[in-house]
Amino acid sequence: MTSYLRSIGRPLAAGVASLTVAAALSLSALPAVHATEQAPTPAFIETEVSDPVSAAPDVTRPATESCTTTLAQDFPSNAPNGSPQNFSGTLTPPADCAGPWSKVVLDYTSKVSGRQFDRSGTLDIGGVNVWFGTTQEPSGPNTTTFHFSKDITDFASLLTTPQPFSGGFGNYTSNVYTGVYSQTVTVTYYRTGKGFPAARTPDKVVAVPVSDLTPGSPSSTATLKNLPRNITQAQLRVTLKGNGCDEQWFTTVPNEVAAQFPGAGMCGHGSFREAIVSVDGTRAGAVGTYPHIYSGGIVPTLWRPVLAIDTFDLRPENLDLTPFAGGLVDGGDHKVTVSMNQIGDTWNVKANLFLYTDHGQAQTSGALVSSQVAAAATTSTVVNPPAKGSVAYTQTASRNDVTSGYIDTSAGRVHTVAKSGREWRNAGTASGGGLVQSITQTDRMTADSTSRIGNKTIRSSSLQESYPITVDASSANYTNDQNFSLTATVHMGQEVDSVVKEGSDKTARNWNWTLDSYGILGRSAGVTSESDGHSTSSYKGKDDSGKPYRHYVKTEHGKVLVNQ
Repeated sequence: MTSYLRSIGRPLAAGVASLTVAAALSLSALPAVHATEQAPTPAFIETEVSDPVSAAPDVTRPATESCTTTLAQDFPSNAPNGSPQNFSGTLTPPADCAGPWSKVVLDYTSKVSGRQFDRSGTLDIGGVNVWFGTTQEPSGPNTTTFHFSKDITDFASLLTTPQPFSGGFGNYTSNVYTGVYSQTVTVTYYRTGKGFPAARTPDKVVAVPVSDLTPGSPSSTATLKNLPRNITQAQLRVTLKGNGCDEQWFTTVPNEVAAQFPGAGMCGHGSFREAIVSVDGTRAGAVGTYPHIYSGGIVPTLWRPVLAIDTFDLRPENLDLTPFAGGLVDGGDHKVTVSMNQIGDTWNVKANLFLYTDHGQAQTSGALVSSQVAAAATTSTVVNPPAKGSVAYTQTASRNDVTSGYIDTSAGRVHTVAKSGREWRNAGTASGGGLVQSITQTDRMTADSTSRIGNKTIRSSSLQESYPITVDASSANYTNDQNFSLTATVHMGQEVDSVVKEGSDKTARNWNWTLDSYGILGRSAGVTSESDGHSTSSYKGKDDSGKPYRHYVKTEHGKVLVNQ
């Protein structure tokens, strides 16, 4: 179901997620419908729901002195005339907590009531995107409060001098959609101390300002100027967010399946999505994306009060560009291109380049040795003949890429080999005239990088990610936007195993985060007739300090029963 609520009247504005509370119809199905100007009577779950909770660990805090700077205090997402507005100003490092720091943490707390869609939000500091995420929808007249924290220590090089900042939610209001988000945003700088040394951070962070990608313009190029002349390591982090038919990209179907149900308005182009990155015209690799679901997605009551994984802070993917570093230090302009071969709708792209430099000399040099990166993943699609009103299909994709290069540093010539791979599979069925869908997707990505001087390994990293998701959803009882019943169950997971070694230092992090949720939402003659849900979520692994962490959450009827 390719955007299961594709739109009961969602106003699709730039930067706005395409699904919501009133828009719960059509995971790949349903004609477009429109919200009336009279909000339906909310059911109990929409007025008594608990504030959002998560099984994942919060950012850990050093036991050292700290200083907090406020970027926004109860700042409304909308001006008095209803138009969206950003908070802005200049972020200056606090004199009492001059760097270097052991950690820097962003805290973002929002409050909202009334009726509103899920919305996208960003925070840029010094022209660099530091946060990209989405909101919780309100639960009626009672105030919903939600919070997330984010470790932004890797952006420390930006924070040592005064920098302009701008951020907020792209929120739109009307006489029906009345919710205005009140935002309080802070940055806390933690000083070094015993057991909390200065963090090793990139020497420079560079924004890669590519434009949104669309079916008519599936490629965008950013020109980078004035890069350091002594780069030794380069890491690109890319966050992708689909919209419209690609909001729930993992539920889109092959065109042959959509053609079997012409009245359902199913979204086609298949389900596989990847962004291919090129540096100065040479392919450097590809990145996928987590199957994010926003707080109005599929059926809104799925996410009351446990949100889908990483909804508030969208998960980026990393691509090691160190093999290209030798070509980036010549003092010239360099182009980074991001493109999608298979695309069904608009994709927002946020990308940053994290650079490490040589502290022993002002100029490095080197070259790319080889780039064995496929122009497209190897894919296959099998669509079975229709049987008793049901169509089953299976899609697969895979890629294995390798790049290598060297750079001459003050420590000697460093050779780097970066490998990445992906094994993806999506199997589904569509029935009920295209209004009932079941999909199961597995997505396994690997990234391994090794840097050597001669036969000695000086740095290595290994990352394994698994992003399974299963969706069973039905809008078969849909008549119109005032008479319908939506039901869905979703299982989603995130399994990550990361190891980074540099010299004698080793950093390891792993976790297995799962979420199972059920939701139902119905309207009869314009009045909410059913609205309920339940969920369980667990997290097993390590927190960001490397300590073991376990947590379990259980909810019923919008209320938290277990949170331990």
